[in-house]
Amino acid sequence: MSIKKDKRFDKLHLDFSKMKLVLFEQFEILDELVLTGLNKMDPKTVDHFKKNEEKLDQFELKMSDNIILTMGLQQPMAKDLRLMVSYFRMIGHLERIGDQLNNVMRFFHKMDPPCIPENQKESVLNMLSISEKMVRKALISFEDGDHEYAIWTIKNDEIVDEMQSQLLKRMVKKNAPEGVEPTIIYNLLNFNSILGSIERIADNATNIAEASIYYLQGIDLRHQELPEEDDKEPTK
Repeated sequence: MSIKKDKRFDKLHLDFSKMKLVLFEQFEILDELVLTGLNKMDPKTVDHFKKNEEKLDQFELKMSDNIILTMGLQQPMAKDLRLMVSYFRMIGHLERIGDQLNNVMRFFHKMDPPCIPENQKESVLNMLSISEKMVRKALISFEDGDHEYAIWTIKNDEIVDEMQSQLLKRMVKKNAPEGVEPTIIYNLLNFNSILGSIERIADNATNIAEASIYYLQGIDLRHQELPEEDDKEPTK
């Protein structure tokens, strides 16, 4: 491996480590958010959370460019190429995890009052803690080649899903207005989840379209405003 390629890989490893630190700082801020509520949180902490989200976006762009340049200019061998492809996928996943954490913050802004009920805080914190642990172990698996950590992470996805389902049921049962069937409210919550899933499908379609434009024109539209153009639906 050339000295130039070594420097690119060193830079990639360093940026990946920095990106992880920023992401886990976001988890810590959300832990505080669940415990105290948005209305009692220091505005500087909320602002720091927003800046971290922007950092995650920039890390993804910067590292993606570095990987593409290294692939194109250095012609890495199969092992190095596989590492770079893995990095490329990982940074995309980390950025999307950051997006989901940011969504949690946005939902707090929409709540009235912007806090988790006392009788539900422990359950939400447990769910957040397990999710963070899954991210950490998945990254350890990737960096240390630990197959067991990868399997543990995959298996625990079902546990988090079940925690979500049980938490929703308890919240509905305890907070349903008198005379209103809990099933009706639970169905509404599930309907909201369906809409959210459909919305994420549209998000992924947007990601594919952005990747297509990058391939066709070399223009990277991620985390940027779309240029003003004719928005009529294509006739194909």
